Amino acid sequence: MQQFQSLQRLLIFYTLTLLAMLSVYYVTMFYEIRQDSKQDSIESFYELQYEISELANPDNTDIKKVLKKPFIKDISYQLIFMMPSGQTYIHRHTRPNEGEFRGITFPNVITSLPSSSNHYSASTVNNNSLIGTIELESGHKIYTILRHKPLDINWTSYRYWLPLMIAIMFFTMALLYTLKRRANWEQLLVYTDELSSHAKDAYIAPPFIEKKTTAEFLRLGHALSRISYQLHNNHRRITTLKHRLDRLVDHAPLPMLMIMRHGQISFFNQRFEQVFATPFQSDSNYQLTDFVFAEDETTQALLSKLAELRVTRTLLVYGLHNKKAYQLHITPWFGEHGQVHGFTVLLNNINEMVNQSADLQQRNQQLQRQLDEFNTLKSTLGHDLRLPLEAMIDTLEPIDPITLTVAQNEILNTLMQTSHSMLTMLNDMLDIGEIEVRKTRLNIEAVDLYKLGQEVSQSVVERTKDQGLELLYFFTPDSPRCIDTDHKRLQQILRYLLDNAVKFTTAGYVELTIDTVSNAEVLFIKNRTLIDVNKDSNTPKTTEINNDNASHSAHDWVRFSIKDSGIGIDIAKQHQILTYLNQSNNQNNRQSQNSNQANKPSENQHLNYIQNNSTEKGLGLNNANSFARLLGGFIEIKSTLTKGSTFNLYLPCKRPNYQLVYHLNPHLTQIHLLAVIKQPLRAEHLRRLCAYLSIPATISTFIDRSALQQLRERLAKEEQSLAPILLLDYEYYEEVNIALTNAKDIGFEKTKSIKTGDIATEHKKAEDEVSVHIDRQQALNSLLADTALPKILVSMKAERRIPSILLDRCDGFLNKPIDVALLLSELLRLTLPVRQTLIQPEKIQEDIQENTQENSIQLITAVEEASSETLAPLILVVEDSLTNQKIACKILAKLGYRSVVAEDGQQALDKLKEQRQEIALILMDCRMPVMDGLQATQAIRAQGDDIPIVALTANNTEEDRSACLQVGMNEFLAKPINKLKLQQILQTFIKS
Repeated sequence: MQQFQSLQRLLIFYTLTLLAMLSVYYVTMFYEIRQDSKQDSIESFYELQYEISELANPDNTDIKKVLKKPFIKDISYQLIFMMPSGQTYIHRHTRPNEGEFRGITFPNVITSLPSSSNHYSASTVNNNSLIGTIELESGHKIYTILRHKPLDINWTSYRYWLPLMIAIMFFTMALLYTLKRRANWEQLLVYTDELSSHAKDAYIAPPFIEKKTTAEFLRLGHALSRISYQLHNNHRRITTLKHRLDRLVDHAPLPMLMIMRHGQISFFNQRFEQVFATPFQSDSNYQLTDFVFAEDETTQALLSKLAELRVTRTLLVYGLHNKKAYQLHITPWFGEHGQVHGFTVLLNNINEMVNQSADLQQRNQQLQRQLDEFNTLKSTLGHDLRLPLEAMIDTLEPIDPITLTVAQNEILNTLMQTSHSMLTMLNDMLDIGEIEVRKTRLNIEAVDLYKLGQEVSQSVVERTKDQGLELLYFFTPDSPRCIDTDHKRLQQILRYLLDNAVKFTTAGYVELTIDTVSNAEVLFIKNRTLIDVNKDSNTPKTTEINNDNASHSAHDWVRFSIKDSGIGIDIAKQHQILTYLNQSNNQNNRQSQNSNQANKPSENQHLNYIQNNSTEKGLGLNNANSFARLLGGFIEIKSTLTKGSTFNLYLPCKRPNYQLVYHLNPHLTQIHLLAVIKQPLRAEHLRRLCAYLSIPATISTFIDRSALQQLRERLAKEEQSLAPILLLDYEYYEEVNIALTNAKDIGFEKTKSIKTGDIATEHKKAEDEVSVHIDRQQALNSLLADTALPKILVSMKAERRIPSILLDRCDGFLNKPIDVALLLSELLRLTLPVRQTLIQPEKIQEDIQENTQENSIQLITAVEEASSETLAPLILVVEDSLTNQKIACKILAKLGYRSVVAEDGQQALDKLKEQRQEIALILMDCRMPVMDGLQATQAIRAQGDDIPIVALTANNTEEDRSACLQVGMNEFLAKPINKLKLQQILQTFIKS
């Protein structure tokens, strides 16, 4: 039995349980007997109390009669009867086998018992007796001691011996059951000892006798037999795989090795031993750097510290002894918790390939030098041949065919066709780039000037933000939407001029304005520009003026004005630039001029940039001017030193299309636009736009309390007819706060530094200056505090860089340069509910009928777009990678959803707590710092939140999917994100 400790412990536990149950039974039984004895004493005392209280004036004889009654006959008692006269009688009675009462004791009773109206009684009960007192109204007192009946155990009664016999019977049954189990276990252990992992080739049932063995032992025996059979099969399979692995690794043609996490080599194959002439010894401490090295320091450092490697790398290394080149493939292998356990390394001899590559590289360098020399010769030859042809074309093009005879006209056409054919053939043969030539074949087509201006402006938005500049773009409403020109050339010119303006502007603004001018204005500008140039030039330009004017006399002109507040150009340098742009020297002269000027300090930054940027760094002003002339226009330069420059590009309106850019909408006339704009030019653009669209507007570059009071009075008069809306420039808001802080600091410093006599005067000036800024700040805060006034914030900064306190007080946000279509859409969206309450339904119906169908459709579309943008579901993207954040947000934006980002699980919980009413779904990355996606999901579900959660993970395995679903996620999405799958999931979980 000693080897079956579990059965022995089970039997002991069963025995102790029976003993405990017997003990509880007998203790409970004796306790109940004791309680019954006490209850008998209490009932006897009550009977005695009742009998005595029935006696009005009892004497000792009456007491004796009471004591002879049956209820007290079998009780041991001591009764002291005290009459009012003081005479006392003592009555005692003891049962057999009990000791006599010793002495006379007058009990001190604490517990009171209920009494009738003609007597008072009290009693107390202890373990041995009941002590009581009875007082009658007649003055008689009775002191009583009643002993409890002793325990009378009748061992012949079944209640005493039956439980003991049952316990013995159960103990016997348990002992027999244990002995039977012992036999079963002995049989099972014998069967287990006879099992052999290499002796069983087939499954054999255990040799148990089913009649004498329980079902669980039979199942256990069958399970052991199956396990033995599977172990035998696995052993054979492992032996086979080990044999194959030994063949593959040890006889592989490439050197292979395994490295531990700390860099120690744990194994390498026979090929490695042959290549590096080193036998493998398990007790040797080999390192990878003992056999190979790298020429660059970065690779060598990586070989020395492999523990930092987390991805597969392919490195170029060299043998430490044979100096041959090898391609080293090293791959880390990870444990179940993501930690690096070691590396597998494969070496491939590429020494011959490296030598061939070096030879080819040397040959390529020689060929490249020859090609560069040929390109230089081709470029020189091309320009030398093209200049006479261009001069011929420039001479022939201005000739007016009307002034020639028929024969002269034929000669002119022949010369023109021949020269253009020669120029085309020369360009094709020499393959001259389009930017290098002054005259090229143009792709004339209808160009949308409004969209082109938007694209060019957006191309420099990030640069202006980085330099702290304001970018302005305005397309005048009366300008043609489209003209026939070359889209690519025009885009290059505008982009160069904008880049140049941003480059030489350190503070302030850069502006692009598109408007129209008349022929008379263009003629005056060209005359003025060319006369200034001709002051120092021996070549008259009168013919060019007349011909250009005659050529474009039937068209208006479009002006692209690029204005900046940069360093500016003085008059002398402007004259040099104009002369440079109009000179027509050959390419060799220009190259020599640039090389001579390279050794001298530049006289002006603009001129130096223009001359050196013509071919190497971009389009260049010279080519920009050439392209402008090629398109039939020209470039005008106006500048004031330290105050900024203006570059105007003039192009003729060829086949203009005056398609509406800013659509007239009758509902916009029911809006009162209140705009506070920092930049005066932007304010002027907004005034012109509001005037064109008939929008009532109050636009200013500052606001104070007096102006605010006047504004409120005007709004009060228009309360029933116009819906007010505020357009606030964040740069103005920021300027007011900064100015107030600076004014306080400067005023304090001035007060400290001046003499005593001037303190009062300077202090008064400082107070006045501070009060002005406080006045403006209070006016702004008053406007922002008006919750009934819709507010739109505009800024050059990104929305995430605006203080959240200010954004919460505004209803919309737009980036500069302001997209007019988005601005009008926001105005309609934010004021539509107000206008619907101000205007009667009948009036609205009349207005819709009066306006064209196009305007009605535009209004409905704008309102629907604004409403859909407002009601778009908000998705919480929980992702620690900045790149993945941007990708997810862009995909969601394209699908029509808003998004908010959290970098870890803790931030996700905070965002969810702040914006729970808005967030419709969570895209949760699984692996993140601080708190991963699984922990965050558990926390969300623990709060009772059933918001849909979709897992985002790069590990697309069933185990990962199961882990995500177990913690409460609703769906599983693998990276990289599939747009269609994401759309299906969002449509499934987000109700429209």
